[in-house]
Amino acid sequence: MRVTEQQVFGFLVNSYQRSRSRALQLQEHLATGKQVLQPSDDPGRFHRIVGEKTTLAKLEQHLRNISSATVRLDLADTALQGTTSTLSRVRQLAVQYASDTNGAAERAAGGQEVKALLQHLLQLGNAEYDENQPVFGGTSRHGFTAGLTLSTPVTLTNAVADTLTVSVDGVTSGTVDLTGSTETLTGAEVAARVQSRINADTALAAAGKSVSVTYEDARLVIVSNSEGANSTLEVIGGSARTLLGFNGGSTGNGGATFATTVETHASSTNSGGGLISQGKVLNSSTSSYDNYIVRFTGATTFDIVNVSNPLSVVPHAANTGRVAVADAGVVDLQQTTLDTYEIQFTSASQYSVRNTTTGTTLSTGNVYASGGAIEFDGVRVILSNAQGGGPATGDRFTLALSAKSVLANQAYTDGSPITFDGIELRITNGTSAPAAGDLFHVSPRTRYAGDSGSQHIEVADGEVVNTSVRGNQVYSGSDVNLFDTVQQLLAALRGNFKAGIVESLDSLDRAIRQVGAAQGDVGAVTNRLESTAASLDIAKELSTNTLSSFEDIDLARTISDLTLQEYAIQAAGATLGRIFDNTLLKYLR
Repeated sequence: MRVTEQQVFGFLVNSYQRSRSRALQLQEHLATGKQVLQPSDDPGRFHRIVGEKTTLAKLEQHLRNISSATVRLDLADTALQGTTSTLSRVRQLAVQYASDTNGAAERAAGGQEVKALLQHLLQLGNAEYDENQPVFGGTSRHGFTAGLTLSTPVTLTNAVADTLTVSVDGVTSGTVDLTGSTETLTGAEVAARVQSRINADTALAAAGKSVSVTYEDARLVIVSNSEGANSTLEVIGGSARTLLGFNGGSTGNGGATFATTVETHASSTNSGGGLISQGKVLNSSTSSYDNYIVRFTGATTFDIVNVSNPLSVVPHAANTGRVAVADAGVVDLQQTTLDTYEIQFTSASQYSVRNTTTGTTLSTGNVYASGGAIEFDGVRVILSNAQGGGPATGDRFTLALSAKSVLANQAYTDGSPITFDGIELRITNGTSAPAAGDLFHVSPRTRYAGDSGSQHIEVADGEVVNTSVRGNQVYSGSDVNLFDTVQQLLAALRGNFKAGIVESLDSLDRAIRQVGAAQGDVGAVTNRLESTAASLDIAKELSTNTLSSFEDIDLARTISDLTLQEYAIQAAGATLGRIFDNTLLKYLR
């Protein structure tokens, strides 16, 4: 077979080009440090590299998940530690001011510190992770309205007491009809009915508004499904409003995990038909946490008084017995009035209680026991014998709830906002207008505005860890609401009510244990994440090494191969040059 010069030349050119291509490839490997840059370089190895990269990406994502969750848990742990320390200080103050060495002035001064500590507790409970991500609020925060205590079962009667009108995020519903007949429902059934009927309202549906309704703590709670500070909810009308506990209650927006608000309540002794809205706090930073009463002085005028003061109990100057006032205070603000009362001893062992404002006798023939509690209309009085003494027939003690005027002789307009001390509420005509002497109570409350959502992270394929710390279980349940406890202590200090101070100690102890249990749970999850992160770091190192073995070049070998290719290129070039010298082309150029 004859081999022509053209064939030899073509063979050498192809060899030269292959060497150049291989050299370029090796130079690229050296530049990138990788030996497989595309599937054609090594299909089997490329497949293994893709698999290892996928594994490594998952490991890195799981580590990022753990890192983010650990930061959130660390914030929760720090807040819980601060909560425990703050509650411990509150308890110290309760023990200190429960002592008989303190009087009204000292306890009122202690109340100032307790108020500051309460504000600090709210700050801790409202801690955020990143921007607007609540640490203790589930996954988001929502506007809500909470009604008054509701006895169940509830009977809804068509055309009598079966409608509500609500405002959701500023959008007013139509008339929400709850039944077309007569039905007796449990609390949970009422909640489900209210939720389904509100969500079927055409005005709300057209605006994209919806709610969730629960029956908790013996009351209905309606929550807007929207989130944030613009999320609000209020029951503003309907024939079932009073029946379902919304002639009063509290409302708040979704701006904070724990909303500072006030609970309103119409006195059961009112003779008029006035209805009061759920109360709200306009600025939580200026909240006084005081108790108030709106008192109608006529059908068109009212006063507002602050009743966060000691209950005045004064013995008559003509008393001949040896009995002193040991303690006195408010035990149920919703039952209190602004009337004046007398405890009248009808004998050395019996007494009567009389309302001197109305001229009515509340009780007679009561057996007196030194140091025993005398309770009526939401107040408690404790009288005790002096050494060797006791009451005498005819002895009298005058009682009155001390009140400080906030607003006086205000003109009443049906449905107009009433604003005072950073609080807003409305009173409207129901079956009739309010009447002279009607009372509406306003007391501070703190309610959970978070949701029941859980924050889970994936730490391995198919393995998730719940990293949520639910504020409604830590701060406002499941054993005790620590905000209510501190607020009750604050009221007792302001009211110079020793028994109220002492009674707060047990609740404070339970609150401290409740927070401590939550700290233990947070610590357990944190330890698990730390252990998991350590295992993931080891797995990541192994995966990285495996990937490197498949993907990274052998530097010495690659340099050697490149050098050989450069020699091959030089040799091929020299050979081509000599062939070129032996052809006519050399002489024709």
